[in-house]
Amino acid sequence: MAKRPEPKRKSAEDFLADLRKGHGECFGHLEGRRYLEKVLSAQHSLPNAVKFFAYDLLAEDAYHEGATAKCLEAVAGAREYLEAAQEEWPRETKEYMPSVRFCERGSSVLADEGDVEGAIALCDLAIQLGLGKAYEAKRQSLERRL
Repeated sequence: MAKRPEPKRKSAEDFLADLRKGHGECFGHLEGRRYLEKVLSAQHSLPNAVKFFAYDLLAEDAYHEGATAKCLEAVAGAREYLEAAQEEWPRETKEYMPSVRFCERGSSVLADEGDVEGAIALCDLAIQLGLGKAYEAKRQSLERRL
């Protein structure tokens, strides 16, 4: 009896490259959102570090589609998997941080829904991640609403 060949296993880097390529080929935020939702629901072996990037992109697409509940769900997912991305790919994650989306989109949705404290918490996280003075200014503006 012939020995079955071992299945090829994708590396986390391959998953991330495929995710970025697939999302980049989407036309518009609706198609991007659908693609990311499919990837996240169908890929049970998706590495946690890759999930961070997927949820971050999903937060942006859902925000632009006006899907606030999906946006907040994606923000929660990005927060959950941020540490995994930082541990697995510290350099890549640090390079990605200036373009991170979930803090901005989440804080905007929360502020619009009246959850100013939640929006401030996301601004604090963004400040902690070194995302700049814009979040400090946004935080101050939100504090005035309390």
